[in-house]
Amino acid sequence: MKTPPSPSSNPLPERAAVIGAGLMGAGIAVVLAGGVNGIENVSVMSRSEQSISRARARIDGYVADLARHGLLSVEPAIVHSRLRFTTSLPDAVSGVGLVVESVTEDAATKRDLFTQLDDLVPPPAILASNTSALPIAEFAGGMTHRDRVIIAHFLQPAHALPVLEVVRGAETSDATDAAMCAIWTALGRRPLRMRRDEPGFLINRLQHALVREAVRLLADGLATAEDIDAAVTHGLAPRFVTAGPLRQRDVNGLAMHVKVASRLWPELDMGDGARVAIEFLKAIVAAGGLGLENGRGFYDWPDADPAAVRRKLDNELLALVKSQHDAG
Repeated sequence: MKTPPSPSSNPLPERAAVIGAGLMGAGIAVVLAGGVNGIENVSVMSRSEQSISRARARIDGYVADLARHGLLSVEPAIVHSRLRFTTSLPDAVSGVGLVVESVTEDAATKRDLFTQLDDLVPPPAILASNTSALPIAEFAGGMTHRDRVIIAHFLQPAHALPVLEVVRGAETSDATDAAMCAIWTALGRRPLRMRRDEPGFLINRLQHALVREAVRLLADGLATAEDIDAAVTHGLAPRFVTAGPLRQRDVNGLAMHVKVASRLWPELDMGDGARVAIEFLKAIVAAGGLGLENGRGFYDWPDADPAAVRRKLDNELLALVKSQHDAG
């Protein structure tokens, strides 16, 4: 069986495809086509002309935002020239060396897609999924060439954040893993390798541990939503920008940390904290609280324009990414 190209040579394929043109798919397309070393031919596939139209508008905004913040190393016109849009799966994946799937987070939908990709896209092309939680076995178990399937999970917004998770399955080959990481590195991203296909991977496990405790604190009435958020945005987040949780513990001193952890960690594991948090969250959703999209969630969002709010937050994030980039 053929293997993906060695990462010691130019790791970028001549052609790539993104399947799914929602928020994540549009951002991933910009990552693939952006930069001096961007892939020259990137197909973006969605099922309808309406969704293609929305993807074009999103991509226009993403590229403009990156350029405004000095995070685009080529002219916007070059990025746009590398992209093409289609509603046909066979057309999208014709001759590609990489497919990145970003369809709805449903195992059956992904399984059907990967079965088609297995037939349409011959090895050694890499088939990557942007799933945030599904194990590879759930959607690729029936494929013939399972060794070339891997997870490439981006954070939202994909075009702005410089890291992504690369997660191999039990049958993913070493060559696929190495080639996948080499591709993202060449495109200016930092691949975070997860050594085993563990539920939630790396970032969601860390994120949900924090969010679960935040929801529990709110559910128990121990703090307001505003103060819980401020504890992160004005306390933890600035510290974590300069040093992650493990490096920070080293800097602060492990002798002191082990004393605090020995008392606090058992407390965090005790009682019904997880149950209380999830029941509280389910109650909000059951009462119609869906967050920004319908104006009610942990906060009230009266008359908020979801697209405008996301654009504002994306630009604040891009400014932070730019400052980190400049600082090296």
